[in-house]
Amino acid sequence: ANGQEHWLKATGGKEFIIDVEELVQSAPPAPAALAGSQSALGAARVAERPTEWPELAAALVAAAAGGAPAKKKGKHKKQAAPAALKGTSELEGNLGRIDWHVVRSDGSVSVFVEGFVPLAEGVQLFLHMGCQAAPGGEWELPEEPLPGTTPFGDGKATRTLLVDQARIVLKFSEKAAPGGLAFVLYITGGGGEQWLKTNSGTDFAIPLSEDFASASVASASAGPGDDVAKNFCDSETKYDNWSHFQRLCMVKDLCSRTKPLNTAESAWIAAVLRLANQKSLEWYRKRGYQPKDMAQCQEALGGAMAAAVAASATPTVRALLRLAVRACPRGSASGGDAIRHGILNIMRTHGIREGHRPGIECKFIEQWHQKLHTNSAPDDIAICEGYLEFLKSGNPDDLFRIVLERAKITREDMGKMATCGFVDHTKNGEQGLNVNPKHLPQLYDDMKGYLGILKHVHGGTDLKDLCEACKGQYPDPGSESMAFAIFNERDSPSVLGKIVELRSRLEPQLFKRDVLMLDVALEDQLRLVAERSDVSTMARDDLIKFMGTLLKDLKLSRRDPSLEMGMELFSRMTEGDLGGQERWSAAWCKLMLSACDRLSIVCAGVADTIAELLQTCCDRLKEAGARPGAVFTPDAKVLAAFGEETARCLSERLIAQCLRGLQPQLRRGAGLGPWELVSAGADKVIGTIVTMKALPGELPAGMAPCIAVTETLTGWEDIPAGIVAVLLPAAHAVDVLSHVAIRARNQKVLLASCDDEAILKELHGLSGTRLKLSLSPSGDVTWSAPAKDEGAVTSEASKALAANGKLVVPKPPPPPSMILAISEFVKNRKSIGGKSFHLAELTPKAGEYKIPPSATVPFGMFEEVLKDPMNDDFREELEELIEQEDWAKVRSFVVDELELPDKLEAAVLAQLTSVGAPLLADVPWQRAMKGVWASKWTDRAVSSRKQMGVSEDALMLAVLAQPLEPAAYAFVIHTRSPMTNANKEDALVEVVVGLGESLVSNSPGRALSASVGPGGAAPELHTFPSKPIGVFTPDGGTHIFRSDSNGEDLEGFAGAGLYDSITVVDCPNRPVNYASEPLIFDAKFRDDLLRKLFDLGRLVEANFNGQPQDIEGAVLKDGSLVVLQSRPQV
Repeated sequence: ANGQEHWLKATGGKEFIIDVEELVQSAPPAPAALAGSQSALGAARVAERPTEWPELAAALVAAAAGGAPAKKKGKHKKQAAPAALKGTSELEGNLGRIDWHVVRSDGSVSVFVEGFVPLAEGVQLFLHMGCQAAPGGEWELPEEPLPGTTPFGDGKATRTLLVDQARIVLKFSEKAAPGGLAFVLYITGGGGEQWLKTNSGTDFAIPLSEDFASASVASASAGPGDDVAKNFCDSETKYDNWSHFQRLCMVKDLCSRTKPLNTAESAWIAAVLRLANQKSLEWYRKRGYQPKDMAQCQEALGGAMAAAVAASATPTVRALLRLAVRACPRGSASGGDAIRHGILNIMRTHGIREGHRPGIECKFIEQWHQKLHTNSAPDDIAICEGYLEFLKSGNPDDLFRIVLERAKITREDMGKMATCGFVDHTKNGEQGLNVNPKHLPQLYDDMKGYLGILKHVHGGTDLKDLCEACKGQYPDPGSESMAFAIFNERDSPSVLGKIVELRSRLEPQLFKRDVLMLDVALEDQLRLVAERSDVSTMARDDLIKFMGTLLKDLKLSRRDPSLEMGMELFSRMTEGDLGGQERWSAAWCKLMLSACDRLSIVCAGVADTIAELLQTCCDRLKEAGARPGAVFTPDAKVLAAFGEETARCLSERLIAQCLRGLQPQLRRGAGLGPWELVSAGADKVIGTIVTMKALPGELPAGMAPCIAVTETLTGWEDIPAGIVAVLLPAAHAVDVLSHVAIRARNQKVLLASCDDEAILKELHGLSGTRLKLSLSPSGDVTWSAPAKDEGAVTSEASKALAANGKLVVPKPPPPPSMILAISEFVKNRKSIGGKSFHLAELTPKAGEYKIPPSATVPFGMFEEVLKDPMNDDFREELEELIEQEDWAKVRSFVVDELELPDKLEAAVLAQLTSVGAPLLADVPWQRAMKGVWASKWTDRAVSSRKQMGVSEDALMLAVLAQPLEPAAYAFVIHTRSPMTNANKEDALVEVVVGLGESLVSNSPGRALSASVGPGGAAPELHTFPSKPIGVFTPDGGTHIFRSDSNGEDLEGFAGAGLYDSITVVDCPNRPVNYASEPLIFDAKFRDDLLRKLFDLGRLVEANFNGQPQDIEGAVLKDGSLVVLQSRPQV
């Protein structure tokens, strides 16, 4: 009044109080207005409307008369909008539907919307809508006023009424038309209201442009978690108003769904919560909230997180959510108001000025009081702790030091709080909490009590608090006593076993919020104590015992069947019958190496997967923050290493540390040196040491000849010309039949792995030094300085390129028929690849071995299909994609869009039936065959052709089709062992459980590997199997379509493995339990099988006039042998 503000209270100076609960209980029930329900206004029904819609009919006629804009050919080019679009969307709960048409004519875009929603007669039906530039984008008002609509709410949405609950027309000018409209239905009437979305729970969307429509289709087919990714990216980088409270609400809603979380969604939850927890994301962006709301949200989030962890059967999801739990405060719904009232009571008790209430002036307390009312968060704990330190010392620097140390909040960050959703009351130019507080030591005791309130609401995640919080929730009194005993002894190494014991007792109760948080805190405490242990000084048996405790702890966290199977083998070898071997004997050490190798792969796989998932989230956030219009850009340096840094917090890292100390001891105990040789290379290996993370696609000019010391190798790489040796850590060793191993032997490149970190470190230190590599009699790699006049030796690939400039690939004749039976292979030798031809050359006698019934689509058929008129548009578009060198898009385009002529499909079906291998009915075998053709454009195939100078047109793919045998084991036989110092007559045999895909694809782990010689001598075992995952034939069987190129087995070039072989039905991948596997523990069975495979190798070799062979095959469940392919040994 009169330009002045006045504050009024109730009689006696008390605040007004309204008992909302009493009002609610005494209020009469409101009549319903729900769709499909009975209401006070009458029964629900779909509103009547005329059968015709003349305005829509006239618009369609006008659009047709004007002609639709011409479209450019090729769906990968931008398309003009068509004259008319239409669609239908079902309402949630199947309550009705919405039909729509978008019509362009006379420079305008008209949107016709018709609702079919059962409603009472007096109810009103609105579109509550916003314009969008792209699907899922922010809502905006129309660029020009839209007749019949009214802006509503936050200024980004408008509402328009469907006339008579039936129809509405929205008309935009062509230049002002948005990309699309998003809306929900708003129903009101009879005292009630309702909001409705689509049947899938999303907003309705109407595309007004072809780009918007295409993007909508792409979004609908996007991978799991893509919508979640967009929501998090938008909120973190685009929203003008955003806070940690909204972030936690978003995560809570995601965890509260009935559908279990997938890995991508879990990764986003872990990423945003941990990034926010380390203050790498904004907490206060012009958005306030009540402390009680934050407290309730935090409590609800903990419960939702516990339910999500309990519901998940996926180890990776569980690991990610446990990472997220570490960034969640415990919360307390009852404590939110205590925060607000607590600071007010302190201020009033001690006469501190509060707004217009006179008193002691302390700008810091005034500002903090405002923050606590509108943006209270876990960082208030650190602020209170800092303030208490200041009250003791009287030095303001102590306040800001404590806040920085404990919450990672700088003084400048505290200054920004004045603009983040609450009012700056300093009135003197100083900002937010970046003001020196007035020293009021009399507040100390009350402020210490207030710290307890803040910790109760925003903290509660330290071990002692959680031990207290779980009282009444422990499974038994002994568990409660054990929890507090662990806390009291928390820093002692003796606590490790107790933690594992308590966690095993708590496991059935992990669906409870407090118990889950205690379990995560116990895991953290175990890891903290374990990290202080120096494994390098432990005796070897103590190290094994220590590792066993860590594995038991990890098992409780992951519930991973593969990990548990690995632990079962480890336990048998350390606590059980020791596999029938004497502890630390050579045989026992080899078995233990298999157990440790398996565990190492599982742990590394989890860590790598989590690092990759989290880094993907960070990369998306980085991209979003760099886009025009972003209001917040996360620190690129923090995001760059976030995935890897977070993965280091996993318990799997402790297992890896133990293995680094244990595995070299086991290798020495097994009589193995630090080096494992895959390819011996040329007679002289001379080059300059170059350290690199991975092999490049092409060696930079001037670097050859080069000895590459790499950090990793996948097994699929090509070895660039100019590299004469590849040396790598044992953790990334490759199989002798991997693609890169075949390349190395073919190109005479030395390929070896080393398990001694000191040796690898020494090699890294020699980077840039020219060396000569040699092999010792035991197979170790040694080096020395070459003589000055000792010339460099280049690889075979380099020689081939130097001599010819390019590799010559033979051109096949036109296809003799659409598909050839195996009986026709030999006479059509030039029309098929080596796989098919060598298979046909095999002539087994009865009872020796089998070859599968086979048929091959010959060279040139893919090119013939491309020429078919039905693929004219496809061919033009394929050429465009090839020019763009987007090879992933090329492959998917071939598989998805290439049309197969009916005659070819009929010929494939008929020929496979005639050879005794009929395809199963109603299976999409066409995609498998097209997938083989598409593999012409895998990254490694394209890179290899470029390196060897092979043109696109010269390389052709035949497709060998066979039924997939139900194998118990798969094998590879090198009839003449490629191992260093092997006996001349020895064969090298490798065996895996299941199908051979895990063997030839270089999946992580080892095969059973043994040298077998003539004369009945016992096989010499090199390694026991350790591949955690086996590939198995699906129930009911399936076929495999194998690539068979004209670029394989050429002089100076081995093309095997460049192109894909694809099964019609995906083969299941399952963990393999080696704890009871006969290949490991039944010596007679193993030796008999190895001898049987040696004899098979000699039979096949004799079939090819004694030429050494690489043979792939299967051992069926009845013990019979099947040869799948044989090729000249590289």
